[in-house]
Amino acid sequence: MPALVRTDDVRRQNTRSIIQVLRRHGSVSRTEIVEYTGLSPATVSTITSGLILDGLLLNQPEQAHSQDTVNRRGRPRVTLSLNPQVGCIVVMVLSINKLTAWLQDYAGKVLATAEDHFESRTASLEDFDHYLLRMVTRLMSQQNNNPMPLRFISVGVQGVVDAGGQIMLWSPMTRLLNVPLGEMLHRAFNVPVWVANDCNMAAEALHWQDSKRFGDDFAAILLGSGIGMGLVLKGRRFIGRQSSAAEFGHMVHADDSGALCRCGQHGCVEAYVGDYAIWRRVAGLPEQSPPVDEIDSVAMLDLARRAHEVDGVEREAYREAGRALGKALRSLFALIDPITIAFIGSGVRAFNLMEPEIRNALRHNGNMLEASDVSLYCYEDSQELIHLGCAITTLQTLDRNLGLGG
Repeated sequence: MPALVRTDDVRRQNTRSIIQVLRRHGSVSRTEIVEYTGLSPATVSTITSGLILDGLLLNQPEQAHSQDTVNRRGRPRVTLSLNPQVGCIVVMVLSINKLTAWLQDYAGKVLATAEDHFESRTASLEDFDHYLLRMVTRLMSQQNNNPMPLRFISVGVQGVVDAGGQIMLWSPMTRLLNVPLGEMLHRAFNVPVWVANDCNMAAEALHWQDSKRFGDDFAAILLGSGIGMGLVLKGRRFIGRQSSAAEFGHMVHADDSGALCRCGQHGCVEAYVGDYAIWRRVAGLPEQSPPVDEIDSVAMLDLARRAHEVDGVEREAYREAGRALGKALRSLFALIDPITIAFIGSGVRAFNLMEPEIRNALRHNGNMLEASDVSLYCYEDSQELIHLGCAITTLQTLDRNLGLGG
């Protein structure tokens, strides 16, 4: 029996490797799959033939769209691809006052997109239910005359999610607590639903795009209206015992008399680094003044421009943000050792003003491993990363639900 279990595990792992190749490269031949995976031709042939019979893969002659294909002798090469008609998924991203969503088929192709603006800070539980359900219905209605079945819904949220991926425990976008997003959507559409922290999903996207740079140990830190972190250790996304955890923005930077954070506490890293913190400092407001709910992106862009042009209060606000980030990273590295960091979001526009302060803080690391030379990377489009992370993770979960891979 143990031998049978091990054989089954190996087959699932091999199937997963083949599916991953198809997700990354689209239409590929069996020979290319052998090259990408290192599996034997017999193994690839056996597994792909079974997936074709199950309706999960399509095989078709390669289209003569290149001169190499035209000049190739013999029978046309057969390529394999994921069958998009297996079903579709809906991916949604919830942030302050905005809901963005994508409809994608099983092969990952985006079929439709939509966006809604709603006053999330004043929205009731019924409002969240209304906007989410209306968005899914709206996207599903945009399919053609041969609609695909909805297979899965995922929601990336700005805030803390329960470890089971069903409840938004807390978010700066709303005053509500414990919002049961998963239950709302499952009740309406009777499909699996997964709710995830947005920074965790950005980390998944970085690993998918560039696993050499972002491999077993790294973090994605969001710099924007809030400060969040997706942490990957030993090749696994870090999740707390009860929640999505890794709330980097709410690590303590100052004592209880420090700046007021949007979470209601004082002295958090976010209260010195978030858009509202930088805006508050530039406006000359007291640190204890309530954070602004939403700041126009154009206004923040202009603030960053002024910080680059003149050595004034704007530049000092970013320097202070850099000092807070550096101190927080020094504390993090004391626990887990230095790791590669990706900074994402609109805040990276002024990262060159923050980086010297970050690296200066990391040089004062006592007896730790060398941290001042840690690799730091910047990606401004956080929305793209969060969407990609949600989509890839959802499709991989759907694969497992279909019995493909471990």
